[in-house]
Amino acid sequence: MVAIPITNDQPGVATRIAWSGAGEVVTLARLSVPRLRNAITRVLKEESYKNNAIRLQEAIRRAGGVSRACDIIEQAVATGKPVLAQS
Repeated sequence: MVAIPITNDQPGVATRIAWSGAGEVVTLARLSVPRLRNAITRVLKEESYKNNAIRLQEAIRRAGGVSRACDIIEQAVATGKPVLAQS
């Protein structure tokens, strides 16, 4: 993944993408065609990005996937309270 964060939560999400090793960040201030092309090329060609994305995919699956994420969001909206991890 190549993230170009612009506003709101995007800078934080982009930072987590880079931190996880699943992608690259190109800031809007530094965005150019060559810089974007290089980031895309690295992500598509370097095996580590794919391996890290697969690792994250598996972790999401083990945690309950999209269904669990929806449940957490619905619970937070319905109760107005944080949803804490269940043991």
